[in-house]
Amino acid sequence: MIPILFPPGAVEFKTQGLGALSDAISCTVTEERNGAYELEMQYPMSGLHFDEITDRCIVYAIPSPYRLPQPFRIYRITKPLDGVCTIYAQHISYDLSGVPLNPFTASNAPAAMAGLQSNAAVVSPFKFWTDKSTAAAFSVEVPSSTRSALGSQGSILDVYGGEYEWDSFTVRLHGQRGQDNGVVIRYGKNLTDIEQDRNIASVATGIYPYWANTDGDLVVCDPQIVPAQGAYDFTRVVPVDFSQDFQEAPSPQELQAKAEQYVKTNQIGVPKVSISASFVQLEQFAEYKDLSLLERCDLCDTVTIQFEELGVDAKAKIVKIETDVLLERYNSVVIGDARTNIADTIADQSQQIQEKPSSSQVEQIANVITNAILGAKGGAVRMLDTDSDGTPDTLYIADNPDPAKAKKVWRFNYEGWGASSNGYNGPFPVAASISDGLYADFITAGTLNAALVKVINLIADHLTSRSGTYMLDIWAAVMKLMDGENQRVSIYTTGTQDSAGIVQVFAGTQTEDGKKDETTRYSYLYPYGLGIGEKQDGTYDGAIHAGSGDFSGAVSAASLEASGTVIAGQDVSAGGSVTARGNIRTEGTILMRKVAPIGSNELTVDWVRINTADGGTAWALCGM
Repeated sequence: MIPILFPPGAVEFKTQGLGALSDAISCTVTEERNGAYELEMQYPMSGLHFDEITDRCIVYAIPSPYRLPQPFRIYRITKPLDGVCTIYAQHISYDLSGVPLNPFTASNAPAAMAGLQSNAAVVSPFKFWTDKSTAAAFSVEVPSSTRSALGSQGSILDVYGGEYEWDSFTVRLHGQRGQDNGVVIRYGKNLTDIEQDRNIASVATGIYPYWANTDGDLVVCDPQIVPAQGAYDFTRVVPVDFSQDFQEAPSPQELQAKAEQYVKTNQIGVPKVSISASFVQLEQFAEYKDLSLLERCDLCDTVTIQFEELGVDAKAKIVKIETDVLLERYNSVVIGDARTNIADTIADQSQQIQEKPSSSQVEQIANVITNAILGAKGGAVRMLDTDSDGTPDTLYIADNPDPAKAKKVWRFNYEGWGASSNGYNGPFPVAASISDGLYADFITAGTLNAALVKVINLIADHLTSRSGTYMLDIWAAVMKLMDGENQRVSIYTTGTQDSAGIVQVFAGTQTEDGKKDETTRYSYLYPYGLGIGEKQDGTYDGAIHAGSGDFSGAVSAASLEASGTVIAGQDVSAGGSVTARGNIRTEGTILMRKVAPIGSNELTVDWVRINTADGGTAWALCGM
């Protein structure tokens, strides 16, 4: 592919932009699993469009032979050497270092990824997606860059694990990004160079499991050590605490079973292996034309490396690729162990600015899809005979007449249909079958109408329901009931470090932007207090009616009525009446102007100093 140059502000890449960089001497893209993603290009000063290549411009190039082009933002241009400059660019997702986040919390992976978009403090074109449903607490406690939330210490990657896919302005967190297509890279077939590195620094030969509680009880296995499978010429045993795995003290046998599963799941005793391999892509040769679909592999895919002289026969993930963009082939792949975060790709954050996009997400996606369909040129529609029985059985619609070369593919047969941007054999992120129904990684709908929708598990970023002027709006940690422009009920969390829930009820004028007038009445309930009938000026004219009341703090209300007893730890104050058919008891002060027994006339009361029989004085409450 010939790289294409776009201006710094480009967000769509359907044209030739500023022009094709056809004089590029070399152009490579390197991508690591959950790591660096960069482009390096050598370009002559005499080359076409060289004068337009400036900092922050975007180079559009393929990241691997099997994926669509991606945008890379230029961040460095070296001084020319012999008339040739080296241009360095990072994937557009590095722009997330300049998108600050407002603090927020999430209880699962989908909510955390959705929170990155809804809590962005500046307008951002990025969208986020995950197929993981892991439940665990995640928080952004101070304003932070989005990229650091994705991959530094305490990040989404640390909390939920997974593999990132950076696709233009969309960030996807997969439980498992790649596939195992059965690709074998073998000496004598397609392997040209190999280097194996074994790291035993963290290898343990066994574990010492235990359970303990705060009372000093201790449970261990019998024997105490659970060994790893294999033969070792050294001993390295690591204590492992299983106290959180059992609510009550387990038996030694139960602890033994849990420990053995731990050893197996965590591959205790297995050295970390990293294999750097260069190989020939056989699909590019005519004799392998019919097998080309079986020879494709990409980042995070699982492959088998076989090389007897080094004793290598391993199945592992591709964790790093280097692609020659101009020749559309790999220079090398690295297979095996890799780092699990992107901390070294984090840049400083900018200050937070709260803005809202002007166009709805539905409209934007509808326009993108419309333009893509209307702008499609070429391609092919064919009927394929996949079982060679002489009868066509599959409708094939793709960007290339040859299924072995196609990338964007729609396939239809009697079992169902599927769409993929990864070639003829998928995987298909959008698909449907008679037995399993409709499946899609991402669905955008302006209106979804159904007589009955049965939802088993729903994790949603935003839900809205409307009927006339009434609206229910649920978004992350906020639920609102609206009547036209006026709020009627709001339930939300405070969003502070010690977050608390608040329930608010409104009457009169109360818009989302805080507009109030003399008709406004506002009542609220939160863990530390209760307010009834607050007015625009901050005073109250609401009433509390209860069977009885027991308050550890002060009581303040326009009026208070209880059919039982009112007990207050501090002062009782009411602008109106306080009615109790039982007792009123307080360790504080009762503030009132009038008092009346139930069923009797009201008396105006006041404190008066009176003389006592012993010649002294005392204060007495007198009624008139």
